[in-house]
Amino acid sequence: MSDLGEISSAALQQYLAHAEKLGLDTGAALADAGIQAEQALRPEARVDGHDFQRLLQHLIEASGDPLFGLHTSAFIQPGSYHVMGYISMSVQTLHEALLKVTLYERLVGDMGTTDINLESDQAQIRWHCRYPDQPVRRHLIDNVLSSWFCYARWLTGNDNLAPTEVLLEHPEPPAEQIAEYERVFDCPVRFGQPHSALAGPPELLMLPIRQPDPLLLSTLEAHAITQLAQLGIETSLSQRVRQCIKDAIGHTLPRKEAVAERLGMNIRTLHRHLADEGQSWQKLLDEIRLDQAKQLLRNTDQAQTCIADALGYSDIRSFQRSFKRHTGQTPGQYRKANQSV
Repeated sequence: MSDLGEISSAALQQYLAHAEKLGLDTGAALADAGIQAEQALRPEARVDGHDFQRLLQHLIEASGDPLFGLHTSAFIQPGSYHVMGYISMSVQTLHEALLKVTLYERLVGDMGTTDINLESDQAQIRWHCRYPDQPVRRHLIDNVLSSWFCYARWLTGNDNLAPTEVLLEHPEPPAEQIAEYERVFDCPVRFGQPHSALAGPPELLMLPIRQPDPLLLSTLEAHAITQLAQLGIETSLSQRVRQCIKDAIGHTLPRKEAVAERLGMNIRTLHRHLADEGQSWQKLLDEIRLDQAKQLLRNTDQAQTCIADALGYSDIRSFQRSFKRHTGQTPGQYRKANQSV
C-alpha cells in the first residue's frame, strides 16, 4: 500500500459541500471512511490520506456524477487552501501566488505537487497527482485544476480570465463530458496528455491580484513556516532567512547577527548553509529591498527619501544607485511607468 500522506480537513470542505448540494448523506460518507465528523470540521485537523481516498471514492460512487471532481470547483474559497489561500490573496501577481503554492501546498495536503513551466510563448501550470488509484486520481486532478482556474478569476477580479487550453492525462471521455469540461474551463481541453496542466500566454501570470497586502503577507508566511515546522516539513534556510528579513525591514535594517541568532546558529554557519543553497545574505537582502521598493513606488506616493530610509539605505543616492543597477531604471522612471492609476 502506497503512503498517501495527509490532507488538511479544510480541503475536504469542497467535496462535502458539493455532496450536500447533491443531497448525499455526508455524515454516513465520513463514517464509512473512518473520519470523525468533528475532525472534518476543524480547519487545522489533518486526515489520513487513505481515509480521504475512501471518502472520495464513496462520494463519487454515491453521486452518480462522472465529473464529480470537476464540479467541486464551484465551492472553492480561500479557506479551502488553508493559510496558503490567504497568502495568495496578499501578493502582487498571479505568478507570485503560484510561487507561494509551490512553497506551501503541503499545508493543504500531500495529494500532489505543483510546478510552473515557463517558455517564451507559453506558461504551463502543472499538477502531479500522488494518488495512483482510479477513479480518485482523475477526480483529484479535475478538482485541483478547475479550482485553480476559478480561484484565479476570483483573485484577479477578472471573470474573463481563461487559459488557452487545458491538458489532462485522462483518456478522452464521451462528447457530452468534453463539452462540460470546456464549459467549466472556458477553453479547449486536450486529453491523453503526458501531464495535466493549465496553459496560456506568460503575460497572464503578470495579472495583478485585487488587494495585495505586503504587511499581512509577511505575517501569514511566518505562520505558514511555523505550521510546516510543526508538521515536520523542512523549509530551506534561505526561505527562513528571507522571512526574517521581511519581518524586520521597514522598521530597521535587519542585522545578520540577529537573524543568525534567531535561527540558532552563528554567522559563519549561516553564510556556509546559504552558500550551499546558492544564496547569500546580500543577495537575499537586495532582492527583498528591491521588491519592497517596487511595491512602494507602484502603490504609494511616498518620497524616495522616505522609501530609502524605510528600506535601510544610508541615503537616497545609495537607494537610487542600487535600484538602477538592478532594474536599469531610476526609481522615478519606474514609478512613472508603473504607478497604479
